[in-house]
Amino acid sequence: MLRVARNILAAASIAFALVGCQDATAPDHAARPLSAKPMMSRVTESTAPPIQHLIAPQTTDPEITWVPAVNPELANHYVWLDPSARGNPKLLVFMPGAGNVPANWQLFEQEAARLGYHVIGLVYQNDVEVVGKCGGSFNPDGHSLDPNCSGNLRLEVLTGADVSANVSVTPANSIDNRLAKLLGYLADQYPAEGWSRFMEDDGTPKWSQIAVSGTSQGAGQAALIGKLRHVDRVVMFSGPPEQRVPQQVDPWISIGETPAAKYFALFHDRDHLVVGIRLNLPALDMDRFGAPVQAELSEPPYGGTHILFTDLRPTLGYDRPNPHQSTAKDTNTPLGPDGTPLLRDAWRYLLGEPPHGGRDVAAGPAQH
Repeated sequence: MLRVARNILAAASIAFALVGCQDATAPDHAARPLSAKPMMSRVTESTAPPIQHLIAPQTTDPEITWVPAVNPELANHYVWLDPSARGNPKLLVFMPGAGNVPANWQLFEQEAARLGYHVIGLVYQNDVEVVGKCGGSFNPDGHSLDPNCSGNLRLEVLTGADVSANVSVTPANSIDNRLAKLLGYLADQYPAEGWSRFMEDDGTPKWSQIAVSGTSQGAGQAALIGKLRHVDRVVMFSGPPEQRVPQQVDPWISIGETPAAKYFALFHDRDHLVVGIRLNLPALDMDRFGAPVQAELSEPPYGGTHILFTDLRPTLGYDRPNPHQSTAKDTNTPLGPDGTPLLRDAWRYLLGEPPHGGRDVAAGPAQH
C-alpha cells in the first residue's frame, strides 16, 4: 500500500532500535567531552519539507518476499524529492546497515533531497551481518577459511546469484531487482517527477546517473556497486567495516568500474570497527586525495580530502555501538540546540554540494 507524507520526522518519533552491525542502542556510561568546540552546520534550512513517498517493496513486485523479522510494518522504501531544489539532477540510493531500515536515516535522506537529488532509502535483505559471519574463522596458518566470504555474501545480496553459503537471496529479493522495480513503479505512479531518467530502456537502473550510499554494511554494498558498475558517486558512512584477518584487506575491496575520485567517506574515530574501516578506505585508493580530516575542526572543502572523520559525542554517548551509528543515523547523530545535525556540512560536502562540495576530480594520472 502506498502512503504519502510530507513531514521529515513523521516516522522518526517511533521508538525502536533494530540490531545488526552492532546497531542496538546503549546508554551513555563513558561520555568524554571534546577539547574543541564543534562547528555548527552553516547551511540554510529549506522553506518547505521535501515530498515523501513511503512504499512497501512488495507493492512494486509480488515476488519480493523478504521483510525484516523485527517491525516488518516499518520496512518501507523512503523516497524523497524537493521540487524547489536547484542542484544535482542525479538519483541517490541509500542503504542502511545490517538489521536496519531507511526510516532511521531520514535526516540524511532529506538533506540529499535539498541538494537536488532524487532520493531512495532502499529496503534490502540485510539480515545476515557480514562482520559477524565472515570474521574470526581461521585456518592453522592464520588465514580465513573462505577469503571470499564477505565478497560473495555481498554479491548475492546485490544480484541474487547463488554464490554464498552464508546467505540466501533470490533474484527477486536482490538489491538490483528491488531498485529496478521501485524505479518502474515510481515512473508509472509519478510520471511528472522524473524517475524514468534513472532507468535504462530494459528497465534496469541507469547506474551512470546514480550515486550510491550506505552506512556500515550498506556502505560496503555501495562500495561493491561502485566496483562492478560505473556510478556517479559512492558515499560511505562507518564502512566498509569488515576485517576478516587483522591487517589484511578482503579481496573484493578494490577500485573497479568507478574511479577512486568518486569515492567519499565519513567515520567516527571511536567506532568499535574503526580499525577495519581505516584499513579498507586506503585500499579503495581514497588516501591519494589527502589524509583524513576531522570534520568538526575544519570546514568545507576540508583540503579536498575524500575521507572525513569525527569525534563528536553521539546522542547516546560514546559507548559501543553509538559512535558507529552516529555518522548519520537519526537516533545517534549529534544535533545542535535547534535540532540541526552537527555533521550536516560534512554530509553536504560528501554529496557534492556546489561550489565547495567534494569534487570527483582525479589526482595524478587520469582515471576512466
